[in-house]
Amino acid sequence: MATVVTNFAAIIRDMGTAAALVQRHEITEELVDTVFWSNVFFGLFTGGIVAITSPVWAWLFHEPRLQTVLLALSLSFPLAALGASHLAMLEKSNNFRRVGFIEVLAAVMGAAIGVLVTVQGGGIWGLIAQTVIIAGVSTALLWLRADWRPTMRWSSGEFKGLVRFSGNLVSFNIINYFARNADGFLIGRYLGPSELGQYNVAYRLMLLPLSNLTFVVNRALFPIYSSQQRDPISLGRRYIETLRFISLLTAPLMFGLWSVRAPFIESLLGSGWSEAATIIGWLAPVGYLQSMVSTTGSLLAATGRTDILRNLGLANSAIFVISFVLGLWGGAVGVAQAYFVANVAVAVISLHVTLAQVGRSLTDLVTVIRLPLLCAIAMVCLIALADSWLAGIAPALRLTCLVSFGALIYGTLLLVFLPTVFGDASKFLGTAAVNTQE
Repeated sequence: MATVVTNFAAIIRDMGTAAALVQRHEITEELVDTVFWSNVFFGLFTGGIVAITSPVWAWLFHEPRLQTVLLALSLSFPLAALGASHLAMLEKSNNFRRVGFIEVLAAVMGAAIGVLVTVQGGGIWGLIAQTVIIAGVSTALLWLRADWRPTMRWSSGEFKGLVRFSGNLVSFNIINYFARNADGFLIGRYLGPSELGQYNVAYRLMLLPLSNLTFVVNRALFPIYSSQQRDPISLGRRYIETLRFISLLTAPLMFGLWSVRAPFIESLLGSGWSEAATIIGWLAPVGYLQSMVSTTGSLLAATGRTDILRNLGLANSAIFVISFVLGLWGGAVGVAQAYFVANVAVAVISLHVTLAQVGRSLTDLVTVIRLPLLCAIAMVCLIALADSWLAGIAPALRLTCLVSFGALIYGTLLLVFLPTVFGDASKFLGTAAVNTQE
């Protein structure tokens, strides 16, 4: 219940000012100080709003304990805001080695304290402690490891420039948040908790590996895109290479999930979740499409076109919400089917608009992802054939055999039809690594 509130509050915590700092081609000490004090204000404001409205949320959810939980979690917002500018400066300089060290150490310390509190009978306070400790430790380490310190300066002129960029970015994030949660709300409201449970399990299994992959790629490439914003030819080439690399990974992952969905769900959750396997059948291709579309935000933000990002958010959200409403007639499976159709439309629109900003087209995209996608489809066909031979054996063993067989087939097909693919991928990662070293 608390995360419904805190996840939304996290969107507006720094109002996109840290992203604006990374995106700026040239920065001044005055700008960095302005971003820092703006972040402090927004962090205090967001935490204060969460704390003040905690009784209201407790009343809406009919859960009195929620008020105390939200009061405690509200501390994480100003704590995280104190380190947001330091984090942005490290990311702008592509110093992800230091960022990784800080975030991993903070996560380990937060998890250890959270587990300790829980073992001692703290219950939900273990999760609360984990959240607050991670925010506090991250900020403390950022201050210790970063080379920058704020001074008592704040510029209204610099702030107005930040708002022009970040206002559209925050608008997009808010619109996107509600659009991506509308399916769960509608299913829960009109179809009930059982259907919602089946849908949520399928959606999270599809989203978990995808979100981690795309989050890392987009976060690492955003400062690189920003540094090339004045060279659209180089930026377009880099973006096409990124889409090709993502396709190489997510095509076998998502289409492979589609082909083993039945033994996967049965092995993981049991036969009572069979409807989730059907839903995955529609959501797995959605995962592939979203892995490509998720990159558009980084590129548009890096080129300063957050106005286009906001407009795309409005159009895409309308498409998604309409699809959810129309899909309700078919239950949770119907919503998944409608969501698939909506994602095809959204992918075409978003990628066309984004590619045009760097002088590229959908034809260029199809050219670079065609062979990896065809290899993944061929892998699916061979897995289906192998699955018919393995019918009747234990689901876990069947799943293991199919996954191993699919990985072998996909790798072999790539070597046959794209013999340079692994070298190209290594070169892409090597170039990114050079750009993210100290």
